[in-house]
Amino acid sequence: MEINKELIAETAINILNRGGIGSLTMRSLAMELGIKAASLYWHIKSKGELYDIVAEKISAGMKPACSMKNAKNYLTETAKLYREKLLRVRDSVEIFMQSAPVTQERLELIKNCMICLLHMGVSEKNCMIAANMFNNYILSFVADEMRWNMLSRERGDSKPEAQEANPFISVLGQELELMSGEEQFTRGLDVLFAGFKILK
Repeated sequence: MEINKELIAETAINILNRGGIGSLTMRSLAMELGIKAASLYWHIKSKGELYDIVAEKISAGMKPACSMKNAKNYLTETAKLYREKLLRVRDSVEIFMQSAPVTQERLELIKNCMICLLHMGVSEKNCMIAANMFNNYILSFVADEMRWNMLSRERGDSKPEAQEANPFISVLGQELELMSGEEQFTRGLDVLFAGFKILK
């Protein structure tokens, strides 16, 4: 079996999905690959580089079918793909938070995001701020989504019980419209984009 970065990333993701970020070590990865830990360092130099490789693998293929000329649609579809891919990998948000966006796929995402923001009228001086807000919104939404799903599973909450326990209902009343995760995510993007319109 040829050891390469693609195989390392896939194997690391398998480990993450089984046991979370705490179970992903250079030793556990080497064991899963059937090699000695010392041999793994020929391919990756550190845990930081490992996280970069995993984040790059998750980022691959986030290219919406629509044109960047329709900037809002392009960013919305990118965000949905991003959320979808993050939700497939346990502790993916933590991996992204602990890795630097210096790899090809991630740099491409940043570049396309900034081009769209400029098309939306965001000034060059504020473009990086808006791009960071966009990225941080996605990561924080998914982190909350994953945490809520995990707590619900641990408590064995059924859907109706989980809704009754929703703290927003106790404040805003039973008439609160309960949206799906995807609906909440899209509404949040709309709020963000509305703010970008006045970010000159």
